[in-house]
Amino acid sequence: MKKNTPNPTHLSDFLWDLWCVASIIGIWPRFIEPNLLHTTKLNLKIPKLPQALHGIKILQFSDLHLNSNVSDFFLRKLVQKIKKLSPDLIVFTGDFLCYSQMKDKIRLQQLLNSLEAPCGCFAILGNHDYEKSVSINPQGDYDIISKKRSMIKEGFSRLFTTVKLTKVVSPAAKSVGLHQELLDLLQQTPFKLLHNNTAVVPIKGSYLNLCGLGEYICGRCQPEIAFTHYDRRYPGIVLAHNPDSIPLLESFPGDIILCGHTHGGQINIPWMWKKFTLLENMNFKNGLHKVGTKWVYINRGIGSVMPFRWFARPEILLLSLESDS
Repeated sequence: MKKNTPNPTHLSDFLWDLWCVASIIGIWPRFIEPNLLHTTKLNLKIPKLPQALHGIKILQFSDLHLNSNVSDFFLRKLVQKIKKLSPDLIVFTGDFLCYSQMKDKIRLQQLLNSLEAPCGCFAILGNHDYEKSVSINPQGDYDIISKKRSMIKEGFSRLFTTVKLTKVVSPAAKSVGLHQELLDLLQQTPFKLLHNNTAVVPIKGSYLNLCGLGEYICGRCQPEIAFTHYDRRYPGIVLAHNPDSIPLLESFPGDIILCGHTHGGQINIPWMWKKFTLLENMNFKNGLHKVGTKWVYINRGIGSVMPFRWFARPEILLLSLESDS
């Protein structure tokens, strides 16, 4: 994969890397753990699953955040692992980019074109994938956020401040447009974008609903639109980047909800992770949950804006569907 010229690095980011090496304890979370790609395998029982769908394998990956810190070696390892697992279906649950910046277009397209599955590849958008990036502002509102300072300064600012979520979506966030360059790129890959719509996917003589939602913190999670073409005669997988979307889906169909966004806490140390992972429902940090009649899985993702992970290894999920009878 051809790598674009690296972006200029903030001095503080360089000094941070130097400290990580000099301190020894920083070597693991900065240079080792972010590259330890883990495969999680789950077999989930689905009520009234058609026999034709028994054993179907769905590969989920999430939160790529492709930037110059992501090595070609890591991307090759990702592709090799996915191919070795031979999934029937591949889904990506948001955040191709960092801060909505398309600075590694060639590698992103090459990566996505390296992946294929017999029943198709599908994707949704994350909060970094719109025309402008949306996150949490200092007042706790969901708002447009731009990258104006180094990741290290941003990280330390988050560590030593307390932000209380207001759950308010700013007018700017509500009006943010789709990222046309990203949409154009996806059309040149096997990945079909599901943005508040459902694909009824034919599989071995039966069907599987695949419903993809818009980003919650942009005010774009619209299940009343997304489920319009959902066929209730068949089981369904729901893709929602942000797990805070889950309460909105309570009255809608679907057997499994796949999310990302949290990076599994990323710096997964008591007290500290809550400074970096701000959620309305802090129980949805990672892993498997049962919410009503639905299974929910929150994926730790494979990348991050800041290349630093502690006890939150990057992850891909291989999900196998099983009949409950």
